[in-house]
Amino acid sequence: MMLLREKKYILLSFCLLMMFAVKTTSVDGQDRKRLEKEKAKLEKEISSMNAILNETKKTKRMSSAELQIIRKKIDERQKLINNITSQITMLNDQIKTTQQSITESYRDLEVLKENYAQMLRYAQRNKTATDKLLFIFAAKDYKEAYQRYVFFRQFGEMQRKQILAIENKTKELSTMTSDLLYQKRNQSKLLRQEQANTNSLTQERQNQEQIVQQIKQKEKQITKQIKQKEAKKRQLQSQINAAINAEVRKQQQIVARKRKAAKKTTTEQSRQNDRTTKKEVTKQEAYVMSATPKEEALSNGFASNRGRLPWPVSRGVIVSSFGVHPHPDIKGVQIENLGVDIRTTKGATVRSVYEGEVCKVWAGPNGKKVVLIRHGEYMTVYTNLQSVSVRDGMKVSTGQAIGVIATNENNQSEMNFQVRKGVKCQNPSIWLKR
Repeated sequence: MMLLREKKYILLSFCLLMMFAVKTTSVDGQDRKRLEKEKAKLEKEISSMNAILNETKKTKRMSSAELQIIRKKIDERQKLINNITSQITMLNDQIKTTQQSITESYRDLEVLKENYAQMLRYAQRNKTATDKLLFIFAAKDYKEAYQRYVFFRQFGEMQRKQILAIENKTKELSTMTSDLLYQKRNQSKLLRQEQANTNSLTQERQNQEQIVQQIKQKEKQITKQIKQKEAKKRQLQSQINAAINAEVRKQQQIVARKRKAAKKTTTEQSRQNDRTTKKEVTKQEAYVMSATPKEEALSNGFASNRGRLPWPVSRGVIVSSFGVHPHPDIKGVQIENLGVDIRTTKGATVRSVYEGEVCKVWAGPNGKKVVLIRHGEYMTVYTNLQSVSVRDGMKVSTGQAIGVIATNENNQSEMNFQVRKGVKCQNPSIWLKR
């Protein structure tokens, strides 16, 4: 009867021990990591915008382009505040969960200690080896004696496991307490960041309003400047279109010569080869800018990187988007852009967004350099370069430096970047990495 009772005691202790050993506190950190990554990206973009704006502030001549940057920065700042708010909410939930886990773990620890104390009291009552031996030899037969021997072995093992469980639970409590302190420090840090960004947002909105008022006061003068700028852009665009059309014709002529050469054979084998070549030419017709399989692969590679191409400058903000759209601040003024205008920092290096071949380098109407690069059937255009480090026919790799951006008298460093598929204009924004 006594053995049965003690066995039940061991079984109950073992079940409690397993329950505490399995019980863990886990917090899914995937969302938090995603928010932290997004926060770092937003902070980097805001930092880039600040660097660009600071250069123009030195001249005290803010324009509608700067206003566009400020508007973008306000949008990014609001996203950053929303991100921090989400992180704070998540941390609050984690802190609450950790505090609950600590409370539960303390209760578990008390149960483990009480359970161990009961074991010690039992061991005290049966403390001598003689008592154990007498208990074993008092069995009515060999089988019961063996069961009593096994019982004492299990009891000793249970004591060791109980000590280990108490140690593990104590360490777990220490770790959770440290995590709680870390979470609270993060919470305080994020709260300070949120307040600082809220103050910055208020200041940026005030700056935006001031610039809007300045632009309204000089609307006639700015309208005249915009028209002059658009006229120069049309001149440059005509040069770009001519260079692209010439390159397309050149590649079409190469394909045409290849097709003509394929028709010259007269033998049966030649006719068979001709049929094979015709199949190749038919396939090439979809790639009028790709005269060779290598260039076709280049075209496919460029196309597969849609939305993942590196920016032509390391720091940049789009101040004029693709297409025809009204001027954001001057009523009745339409702007046509076959690419995107990217504002960057003084002396910025301009890089090729993909591997290819330089088709042409020339000076635009303002005397600044323009570079046209072909990537199979795709082409990219880089304007307003002060100096270039490439020449016609030169092979370039992805990210290779091709020149340095020019800076005007207002300390503005801006380039127009275009993407074409043959002669067809593409929206660069959907090609560049977001």
